[in-house]
Amino acid sequence: MAAGAKPPILVCGGGAIGRRHIGNLLQLGAPVIGWRARAEKTEEMAREFGIPTMLDLDEAIEAASAVVVATATDRHMEPALKALRAGKPLFLEKPVSHDRAGVDELAALAQGKMVEVGCQLRAHPSLTALRDRLAGPAKIAGYRLVMGQRLDEWRPDSDYRQGYSADAARGGGALFDLVHQIDLALWLFGPVRQVAAMLDKQSDLAIAGDDFSSLMLRHADGTVGQIQLDMVSPAYRGAAEVVTLEDVFDWSLATGTLTRRRGEESEIVARVPDGFQRNDLFLAHMRHFLSRLDDPALPPLCPLSDGIAALDIMLAARKSHAEERFVTLETAR
Repeated sequence: MAAGAKPPILVCGGGAIGRRHIGNLLQLGAPVIGWRARAEKTEEMAREFGIPTMLDLDEAIEAASAVVVATATDRHMEPALKALRAGKPLFLEKPVSHDRAGVDELAALAQGKMVEVGCQLRAHPSLTALRDRLAGPAKIAGYRLVMGQRLDEWRPDSDYRQGYSADAARGGGALFDLVHQIDLALWLFGPVRQVAAMLDKQSDLAIAGDDFSSLMLRHADGTVGQIQLDMVSPAYRGAAEVVTLEDVFDWSLATGTLTRRRGEESEIVARVPDGFQRNDLFLAHMRHFLSRLDDPALPPLCPLSDGIAALDIMLAARKSHAEERFVTLETAR
C-alpha cells in the first residue's frame, strides 16, 4: 500500500449485489479488495473489476479498513462475526441472516462499533418525505405494503434456480428475499408486537419455499398493517398505501412519487429527481457508510438492531404459518 493511502474496503461475495457494491465503491473513489470462497470465482472478480482479490478471509479482513458482507444470506455470519471481532466497521446486506444462529453474538460484538444493514429503500427521497409526513399529529389508521415480480425475471441473465433466492432454507423465498418491505414497516411505524402470516407456493417456478406471502403486523403502538411479498407477479410492483384519519398517502416505486389524497383532492407531494435510477439508492447508502468512516458520530441509516428485528419478524411469520396463529414477538424464538 502506498504511503498515506487509505486501507481498502473489503467486499465479501461476488453475486449481483456484491458486484453492485464493488462498482459503487469504485465510483465513489474508495479502494476495494474482494474475497470469495472459491479460487476460480476470486479470479473472475479480479478480472471483472481490476481489483486485488484474496482467498483467505482472515487475511482479507486484516488488510481492510471496513468490510461489506454481500454473500448469500446463509453465509453472512462467518464474515460478519470475523469483521466485528477484528474491530472493523461492517456493512451487512439484508437480511441479517437466514436464522438466529450467531445473531446474539453479532449483536454483542456490535456494541460500540460501526454497523450498517443494507436496506436501501430508507434512502428513497419519496419515502423519506412519507416518513416526515407520518411524524405529524394525524393518527395512522393502517397501511399496506407490497413488493413482487416473477423470480425468473429479476435477473434474466442468470439461472434463478442456482441462487439462494430460490431456496427458503438458505434465506430465499419471498418472505426473506423481499425483507425491504418489513424493514419499511419498522422504519415508518415502529416496533412490531404481533405477527400473523400465510406463506404460500402459487407458481410453477422451481422454488423451494414461499413465492407469495401475506403478513399482518400489529405494532407496539397498536397500528395494524398488511404486507404482501411475491416472486410470481407478471408485472413489477412496489407500493405503499398509508391511511391516516386526515389523508391517504400512496407511494409508488415505479414512478418514484408520493401522492396525498383527501376527498376528491389529489396531489403529488414528493417525487424523485429527473434521471433517478434504482442504483442511486445503493449509492446513497454506501456514500453514507463511507461518511460514517470519516465521522463516526453520524447515525446509521439502518442499524443492526432494526435488521435483527426484521429477522425476528420473519421467523415469527414462519412460526405463525406453521401453527396457524398470531405470534407475539417476545415468545417467537
